Amino acid sequence: MRFDPRLPLAAAILGLVGLGAACEPADPCDEYVDYICTCHAEDDRPGYDCETLRITYQNANPELQDDCQVSLDDQVDQDAEEGFQCAGDTGL
Repeated sequence: MRFDPRLPLAAAILGLVGLGAACEPADPCDEYVDYICTCHAEDDRPGYDCETLRITYQNANPELQDDCQVSLDDQVDQDAEEGFQCAGDTGL
């Protein structure tokens, strides 16, 4: 069996293409805001104002991202406990 010098180059190119095709990492704050804005758009309770949430969580730092993930998980759990089903497509 002969060694093909193009093989390592082909493998490297395929690896780079695979990396480029990968999805961006999820942003918990964007997911939280999208969920609230989609599922609770008609909710007038405090904390559910879509525009305020967008401003609050844009460009969130890593610590705030952790808080958003907890808030999102809590909200989804609360909605499930209350039998609430989101009519929109949140991707969750």
